[in-house]
Formats: sequence, structure tokens, C-alpha cells
Amino acid sequence: MTQFKKLLLFGDSITEFAYTTEPFSLGAGLSNVYTRKLDILHRGYAGYNSRWAIKVLKKILNDPTSKDIVIATIFFGANDSCLGGEQKVPLEEYLQNMKQLASMLQEYGIKPIFVGPGLFNRELWEAIKVEEVEMGRIRTSDNLQLYSNSLKILAQENNIPFIDLQEAFIKRGGDNWKELLTDGLHFSSSGYQIWYDELLAAIKENYPEFYPDNMTMQYPLWRDVKEDMSNL
Repeated sequence: MTQFKKLLLFGDSITEFAYTTEPFSLGAGLSNVYTRKLDILHRGYAGYNSRWAIKVLKKILNDPTSKDIVIATIFFGANDSCLGGEQKVPLEEYLQNMKQLASMLQEYGIKPIFVGPGLFNRELWEAIKVEEVEMGRIRTSDNLQLYSNSLKILAQENNIPFIDLQEAFIKRGGDNWKELLTDGLHFSSSGYQIWYDELLAAIKENYPEFYPDNMTMQYPLWRDVKEDMSNL
């Protein structure tokens, strides 16, 4: 039996926290639906931007434990879009970096999916993160939307699937969209549920061979194990 193929979750804190929410978490949801089909390789780095991600991805791809990645999400922008501070990455460089990240994956035969930044509740964030604001790490909804929309265009131009979380949050959250966020930026359990749903929909549409229902479970169900164990 061959080694399990892998789905890479690569991004900033929103990716890093993918296993932390209850009653639903993105990481646990994916691990469950891909049981005995794909392993989930969780690589989230709080506070990171697309510039730093390039260096990190090189190391991930050269790590023996990262072999057999077949599909990956790339989720940066919440930090890049800061108006100031060391995390800020200008829009044009952000787009170049994201394109490079996708190309790096494709060089290894890995199928990329871009994830655009979600909605932002600035009032709540700045009430909680006073020190962040004082240090110039200021975010705005308009700039997050600009980075998301620009990434969407880049994805379309390069035939890369794009998950528009801003659109999905508005559509699914409606007037209660703020409940999809825990602190104004990071996702609540409900926010991760939307990302999970959108991710599986994107995989089904663009990479159907890796949609859970289309994949064969490794090793037979216990009822189907032959007495002589020849099918194990």
C-alpha cells in the first residue's frame, strides 16, 4: 500500500488556529472527511506575510516529512494588507509573492488553491488590540477587500482556484457576519465552517479527483478483510 498523499494547509494565524475552535474546527473537519484518504499537513504561522512565506515554503517542500503533497491552500493577506508595521507588504509585491508561492507548489506537481482574506470588524479588533494599533499595525476593511479582490483577479488570470471568503461570509452570515469572527479578524467556529464548505466546493469543482467522495479509502473496511488477510 502506498504512502498517504497529503493536503497542505499553508498560511498565517487563521490557518494556524484551524484546530482551535469548537464545536467545529476546519482542521478536525478535514481530518475526518479525509480519513484514510488524505493526510492533513498543517502549516500555519501566526503573523506571517507572503514575503516570509516564500522562504518557509521552500523549507516545507524540501522537508522529507512533506513528501506526497498533492493539493494545498495558500492563505495570506490579513497581515500583508496592514497599513503600517513590519508585516505590511505592498499590493504589487503581495501579488507577485502569491504567484510565486503557487508556482513553487506547481513545480512539485501540487495543485494550489488561493484563499482570500475574510471580512474584518475593525471596531472590535482595535478595542482588543490597542497595542497593535499603537505600533502602527492598522488594518481596514477596504484594504483587506482590495487585497482579496486583487488576488481573485490574479487567480483568474493564472487559472488557479480562488476561495472568496469575503463573498461567502456576506452570503452566509448576512446581518450577523460579525459572529463569524472571534476578535474582529480571526474566525469563529462558524467562520471556519464556511471556509471548510467553500474549500470542499472548490476541490470538487477544480480538482474532483481529490474530493472525498471520489477517493478510495486505503485498506478495506474491517468486514471486508479476508480471512487470510491477503487484501491488507
